[in-house]
Amino acid sequence: MDKLTITGKWFYAAAFIIFGIQHFMYAQFVATLVPAWIPLKLFWAYFVGVAFILASISIIINKYALFSSVLLGIILAMFIVLIHIPNLVSHPQEPQRWTRALQDVVIMGTALMVTGELKLQTAGKYLFAVPIIILALQHFTHASFVTAKVPAWFPAVEVWDYIVGVVMAIAAIGIITNRYMGAPALILALLLLTFALLYHVPLLLADAHNGQQWTGAMLDIAIVGGAFIAAALPAVYYKPSQSSNLITK
Repeated sequence: MDKLTITGKWFYAAAFIIFGIQHFMYAQFVATLVPAWIPLKLFWAYFVGVAFILASISIIINKYALFSSVLLGIILAMFIVLIHIPNLVSHPQEPQRWTRALQDVVIMGTALMVTGELKLQTAGKYLFAVPIIILALQHFTHASFVTAKVPAWFPAVEVWDYIVGVVMAIAAIGIITNRYMGAPALILALLLLTFALLYHVPLLLADAHNGQQWTGAMLDIAIVGGAFIAAALPAVYYKPSQSSNLITK
């Protein structure tokens, strides 16, 4: 299980290092995402970039990882409250905005799972898995930006859309209910990693300077990291003969 945690942390941290670098490469654009009423927009773009990089290094070397992962969780929570919620209120009919908001909830949940603290991990597990169920449902609407992640050369693309949606939903429910230990999360990690590689690698090879494409790829990689970490979480249950005693293993 330790190997799964380490693998997940590397995926997760690598994604945030790229995000941090992007905050410097595209600082002027990032500054436009800061709410209008907040001063020093460019400063906050750089500050968050530094925080992402330092937190990622901290997680990789396992030094001050609790502080770093909590910090990441707080930053992502602020993104949700200050950026995503106002956007969703203004544009409630745009599914892509919902997807981006849900993705940030998922990776915020991952940050809590990285802490190693049982209560935070439990909260993180739910924040990770519940949005995955909602994201899975988008595969049944065949939204173009979702279906596009199934390689066009696959036979019966829409059928694969359903298959991916079903597997994502079942895996997320398995994570929530602690069924079959870490198997559902591991299946989810491998599924998402496979499709992330099949979809993003050709696009990045074709246009390595496309910042938007890197962002999309790293979001998927961060979620893959979260699934690996979830696969290694201790299953929490109640021993049948002593239901009052909380048991972990």
